[in-house]
Amino acid sequence: MSFEEIYTGKLFGAIRGFDRLRFRGTILELNTGEGITRILNHLHILMKDFKVFFKSITDTIVLNAKGYCQANGIQYIWKLGETDKDAMAKTLLGASPVVRTGPLFCLATLENCLTATLVSNKEAGLLEARMLPGKCTHLYLYFNDPEYGLGHIRVQTWAPFGVHVCLNGRSWLENQLRQEGVKYAKAENCFPWIEDVGKAQALLDAQRRTNWPDMLGGLLDEYAPWLARSFGKQLRPEYYWSADETEFATDYMFRSREELDRIFPMLVRYGMMASDCAAVMRFLGKRQGWQGGGNAPKDLYSDSRRRYEGVRVKHYARGNSVKAYNKQGSVLRVETTVNETRSFTVYRHPDDDPSRPMSWLPLRKGVADLDRRAEISDGINKRYADHIAAADTGERFGEVVGKVCRKASLQGRNGKIVNVRALRPGDPLDRRLLEFLKKGDWDLNGFANRDLDMFLNNGRAAKDADEKRRRSARASRLIRLLRAHGLVKKVPCRNRYMVTEYGHKLGTAIALAENVSIKKLGEKAA
Repeated sequence: MSFEEIYTGKLFGAIRGFDRLRFRGTILELNTGEGITRILNHLHILMKDFKVFFKSITDTIVLNAKGYCQANGIQYIWKLGETDKDAMAKTLLGASPVVRTGPLFCLATLENCLTATLVSNKEAGLLEARMLPGKCTHLYLYFNDPEYGLGHIRVQTWAPFGVHVCLNGRSWLENQLRQEGVKYAKAENCFPWIEDVGKAQALLDAQRRTNWPDMLGGLLDEYAPWLARSFGKQLRPEYYWSADETEFATDYMFRSREELDRIFPMLVRYGMMASDCAAVMRFLGKRQGWQGGGNAPKDLYSDSRRRYEGVRVKHYARGNSVKAYNKQGSVLRVETTVNETRSFTVYRHPDDDPSRPMSWLPLRKGVADLDRRAEISDGINKRYADHIAAADTGERFGEVVGKVCRKASLQGRNGKIVNVRALRPGDPLDRRLLEFLKKGDWDLNGFANRDLDMFLNNGRAAKDADEKRRRSARASRLIRLLRAHGLVKKVPCRNRYMVTEYGHKLGTAIALAENVSIKKLGEKAA
């Protein structure tokens, strides 16, 4: 059963859509040393005039930004060091007697970045441009758009003059709900209640179908019109848009804070106990995750930490993550963050050439694949929520475990009834079987005989054909045992098996009991 089916009577509903979005605008011609050299050659600018040429553009960008701020009556602020710019924007909005729209302020600060640098190539006896780590002034133009809500544009004032546009899907949704006349309650960045959840979801789905290049170009024209003018008549660059980082959130809106408070500690505890390396990779869409028998990927781990609102559990894999936490007391948020897109795939024409056959290719950061990224993130959130939902069974431990402590039977292929033994949770082999059930690896694509065999043998391959045959027969018998007790079921027309709802429930009950002290169990029973 899904998370929403399990808690259907306790929820107002659930919405799923983009949260934070960070877009990068790149001038492709200026993004490499070779490209800069070609541009300078085309403009007949000598390498010895490299710094003079780009400094003139930098000075013009800063001068035009100051003029824009003065013309619109907003502050231009120079500040060194760490600054919470989002907090400044929220404070400014909160201090206004009415909801202020348009540009809010511009903050200038010195930050690390990749910059175009002139270096001497001693072997060739030439000066050449290279992209190297450096520092330059960055401008942060904050705005509150009537349609898209609170966001900002970040401009790098030295070559390659990249820009970032940051938006928030929930702020965008608030404006959409207001325009549609849908009532809602909003706290911070989430909605504890929405009058028409179906309408809200339709609006979030519509965000995914946005013409992103037109939208982002329009925001630059609206809030940074001075940028295009700063390059002069000689250089008229165009930006290529990609999504550097996306957050896709699923918000489960509980009817009461007390109900979420009751189950959330169990969800967090189970999320940390049952989500090992292979399970995390399964949640993040990898059909063949790490299965043991070697070192786990270095960038794959889980953690749990306390926030001002409560506890959150988070799992990382290959630059991406999925996390769960409670917001504003009554909202459970499951959120997937994607930074590294090539861990996923998209079905498309190679090089966008319609004459070439479509195939599954690595997901690109370009906004052309953004809807597919949303689809993938939505699937990750659902798999993770459904997995941790098994933590709260609402049944007594004895009721859950007692069912498998009796003999059971299964109808064989020839119609004969096959009797199987009872499970013994205290037996080392049966404990390993129950541990196998609670892993998240099998939620996506089920498991096969070989998966169970490798798990029971800690990833060690069979030495020869005879051992392989014996081990396969043993795994088959154990799968039959699990099927007879209703813990797994066969996938039709395939030699694969899925863990049943009862299988998840039993694995969860055993895992929770193993990690609670006898003293705590006694307190609960009292």
